[in-house]
Amino acid sequence: MALLCLGGASAIGQTNGTGRACISLVTVANGDEDILRADSTGRRGLRIVAHVESTAGCDVVAAVFTKGGLPVAGCRPQFATLPGKTEITLPKAGGWNWEQDTGPIQGYVLFLGAGSKETAEIRSLVNAMQSSKDDAVMRLQAAKLRELIGKANMERSPRPAPKQETEVAGSYRMVVGFDWRAACVAVNFATNKPGAAVFPTIPR
Repeated sequence: MALLCLGGASAIGQTNGTGRACISLVTVANGDEDILRADSTGRRGLRIVAHVESTAGCDVVAAVFTKGGLPVAGCRPQFATLPGKTEITLPKAGGWNWEQDTGPIQGYVLFLGAGSKETAEIRSLVNAMQSSKDDAVMRLQAAKLRELIGKANMERSPRPAPKQETEVAGSYRMVVGFDWRAACVAVNFATNKPGAAVFPTIPR
């Protein structure tokens, strides 16, 4: 599976902010968590989680697809509004269940700057996908969402957060368990150019 984060200030002009994302897999039975890898496979008791944060307020979309282009079974795309300097996980209900071996999957996290002209169309599309039951309709919706995401600047190489940016109110965050920021993809975004992060990552 691939997660998509957009980056590159020189490519998008004025930068609104920087988004960070990481797609991870959680084993429900024991809470073990690790990054999504190219050879990861679905199995009973496995969940997909997108960790997301941004330096500025923005809208974000998280989505995971099979190699055939459909959303992974039971994994509908998620849209959320993200305040600046706030961390969230998507889906908010605790993750997507990935209990079938669907073969390789690709994930995306898209960052849309405040006032982006793409936001209304993408929000409407993601909302419509929540209730789609026909595979043919879902395939068309998924293709359109992938097309819209594909217009963003994309980044798929991990770029760990600098230590000084893991501080909150003058003290360092205490990391217990999985440190997603150590494996995250960072991407710049602007009102006129979204950013997307792709997973699995490819080393620089």
